[in-house]
Formats: sequence, structure tokens, C-alpha cells
Amino acid sequence: MTGGGTPPADFDLGLVASDVDGTLLLDWQPISETTIEAIHRCQRMGIPFVLVTGRPFRWLTAIAEQIPDLGRVVCLNGAVVYDIATGTIVDAHTLSHAGVREIVTAISDAHPEAYFAFETLTGLFIDDGFATRSPQDATVITDLDEIADREVVKILVSLGTDDSAALHDLLGPLVTSACHATFSDPVNGLVELAPRGVTKAKTLESVCDHLGVGRERVMAFGDMPNDIEMLSWAGHGVAMGNALDIVKESADAVTDSVADDGVAHYLNAALNALLAR
Repeated sequence: MTGGGTPPADFDLGLVASDVDGTLLLDWQPISETTIEAIHRCQRMGIPFVLVTGRPFRWLTAIAEQIPDLGRVVCLNGAVVYDIATGTIVDAHTLSHAGVREIVTAISDAHPEAYFAFETLTGLFIDDGFATRSPQDATVITDLDEIADREVVKILVSLGTDDSAALHDLLGPLVTSACHATFSDPVNGLVELAPRGVTKAKTLESVCDHLGVGRERVMAFGDMPNDIEMLSWAGHGVAMGNALDIVKESADAVTDSVADDGVAHYLNAALNALLAR
């Protein structure tokens, strides 16, 4: 891992993949003009810029308003590929109802105090008592059979604590055979469960295949544990200055923090190096 925010001069950049929260923007604020201009510069040079986020696609509206010419977005930690320009789902990896019940039962048997939320292709469904950022967008359920006909793409689990890493270590072993567990915020006390084998990296690979770009030409940016597979998979993985240490250790380089427009600075340096050849 290198420091100083200097990309390798000989990197043949073919696609940029970036996380959103904590990477392109901070605390739900708009993306900075500096970062937007770097993204547009990348696109003008014919290099695709692909968002890869844990957000559900219904939370992409503000991003689309700022950068309307984005194409396919990997969201829900890889469970869904969404075309932000047309507002359509391109691909989705879902959990069967039996699989959802298996996961919920395994966790509830060990931790009866657990609360669950279920991201589906048609909205968010939550246990009564599950704390969510947008309760007005959620439907409260009292029985799993109420979502039997819904296509679940992510499960969120809370035990009412704040330490997401500790929760991940506690719950992960209970469900490793049924799904992929990760977290995207160290202090919100949520573990995020995707269909087994589904990660940001795995789905980004399919998008790159669609665009005809090999992994060795992919530069990826991220800051949280749900970005680790993507940073490790990409030809050049870049952690943000504000990233957790475990994320920095998985990356090839570290750039400035999101508050200091780390993506823009590093990306512009990579584009300058490309032009200088």
C-alpha cells in the first residue's frame, strides 16, 4: 500500500468504480463540485464512472440529479444493478423466502432481541421497533409471511447496539452458509446480509464484462468493510483517508479524506498521468 495519493504512472485506466457514502460524499451532503468535475472529466475521456454502493436504488435520486449521465449503478452491496438514466432494474440477486426465514430463525434463536429490515425490489419492510433513517418509506410487518411474495435483496439486522464491527463478528458466523455479511457504517449498529456470494466486487465484475473492461484496468475507491472485496478485486484499489484501518490495509493506495475531495484529487492525478504518456 502506498501513501501520498499518487497513482502509478503506468496504470492503464479503463474504468473507475466508486462507493458513495464516505467516499464521494459525507453525511448525506451533495457531492462537491470539485468531485463532480473530476467525474465529468473522466467521462469526457471515454472512461466509464460506475457507482458501487450499499444504498438501495430509491436513494439514488439525489445522485442522479447531480450526475444525470451515469449509466449502470451497482447498489445494495451488489444485489442489484440499476440503470440510473432509465430508472430500471437491469439485474437482481434475491433471497428465497425459505432462505430469508432460515436466516431470521438462525439469528433470532441465538438473539431474541434482534430486529430485522428487509430491502426488496418493491420497498423496505421492517419489524416494529426497527430504527430506520426514513420510517415514512418503510412498511411495518409482524410476520415473515407478509413478504412471502416480495423479492428480498438485502436483510439488515440490529440488536439495539452501536458497534457494527462487534455485531458483524457476533452474527456473521450464524449465517455464513446462507448469505454474505458485512457492514457499511461502524457506528449505526447494523449488519447487512446479501445473498450468498454476492458482493460489490462480484457484481462490479459483471458490469465490467458488459462494458468490455478487464479488472486490471479498474480503479476503485471505498472507505468501509463492504468495499474490501471491491478494492482487493480491482486492478488498483484506493482507500479514502477517512477509511477504517482494515479497509486501508486491503487497498493499494490511500488518498485524501472525502471531506478533502480525495476521489477528485486521486482521479485527476490518474487522468493527468494518462494524458502525459
